[in-house]
Amino acid sequence: MTSKKATLRPQIRRATPDDSTPWPLLLAADGPRAEIRKYLLRGELWLAEAAGEVVGQMVLLETRIGTWEIMNIAVSDELRGQGLGTALLRKAKALAIERGAHLLEVGTGNSSLRELAFYQRFGFRIVGVDRDFFVRRAAGGRLQKQDGIVLRDMVRLRIELAG
Repeated sequence: MTSKKATLRPQIRRATPDDSTPWPLLLAADGPRAEIRKYLLRGELWLAEAAGEVVGQMVLLETRIGTWEIMNIAVSDELRGQGLGTALLRKAKALAIERGAHLLEVGTGNSSLRELAFYQRFGFRIVGVDRDFFVRRAAGGRLQKQDGIVLRDMVRLRIELAG
């Protein structure tokens, strides 16, 4: 059974100071909370809304002159696979181009196989690996697993922007 939200076309807009921080979505894509707070202060939070509810989000940050990074991106479970993640990527790319960027970057875990495929289908290419990135951030030394694969390394991806 399809939910009412799934049949609506989500709208993407920049968050305002009056918006609540969508912690469940932010934490679904990254953590710990303290790390997310750091880049939220410096970056831009964009929200995807349907039926008055936040169903997706992304955080964009200019990391260097001419380079923007998607620091966090997530879609609610009930709308996953319906094109909202792609719409958020398109928005990120358009915003980066609008601001004169030459590169758009994103990082994801070595065990995030679905996400790695998603970014590459969009045109991102793997440009590096930050070995033991998640080991250094592990709370209490506890490493997470995804599909039986230990989350250890950050896989860095990039897309070159025309302009």
